[in-house]
Amino acid sequence: MFVGAGSALLSSADDVTAPVSIPGVTEFAFGRLLNPDDEAAAPLSLTAEGHLMVRVRGEMMSRTDALLVCSENLETRPLNRRMQGRAVPDVFRRLVSLEGEGHMVLSREDERFFPLHLHRDLCFFIEHYLWALEATLMWDVGQLPGSRGVREMALVRAAGEGLLALRVPGELVAIKIAGDRPYRVHVAGFIGWVGNVVPRMERDVPYLHCEGEGAVFVSLPSSPGVSSGPATGGAPVAAPAPASAGGRRS
Repeated sequence: MFVGAGSALLSSADDVTAPVSIPGVTEFAFGRLLNPDDEAAAPLSLTAEGHLMVRVRGEMMSRTDALLVCSENLETRPLNRRMQGRAVPDVFRRLVSLEGEGHMVLSREDERFFPLHLHRDLCFFIEHYLWALEATLMWDVGQLPGSRGVREMALVRAAGEGLLALRVPGELVAIKIAGDRPYRVHVAGFIGWVGNVVPRMERDVPYLHCEGEGAVFVSLPSSPGVSSGPATGGAPVAAPAPASAGGRRS
């Protein structure tokens, strides 16, 4: 028993004193490349730290603020907004068109990126949460119903097949909306929706009444009492609408 214990102690001491292999500079650099030559890599992906990697092969639409690194051979041009499928003179304040072959990395800062794949889905997102989308997607812009003149919220409608990326201040979750189960969602956490959801801005309250069929995307604060959006004052981000809320208000 004594010999066995001594062997265990000796083995433990050997583990503690075992030298740690230190890589050479070149080995370290090429083993941690942020831009590996991988033709099969997805146009949008996340780094280990959660930053957004945007790979451009032809054309991609993206924001360029919060830029960390970017290939010099990418060209940017202003992106005209589209309404009802047609380009209009107004230019996007945030999104630009990237053309060429290369990549860039956008910082998550104190928020979180969520790349999503549309499989012929029809989605709507609040414009300032949308950070990138493939040129294969159909898209146009508009306003959230009832928000004009009250609390204007620009929307981007995206449809078709392709990738897009959202950046939100907390955890991205979804709330199922059904015909007999409308919800009210605080504007501070409202990100968008998929399906036949009908959100409606209500005057004098910081909530959207959501009815129809589909799911609403909601950003939950990353920790109790912390939110990057407007303060909710302790109110729930999403809650079932009162029974009387199902009808239209005059």
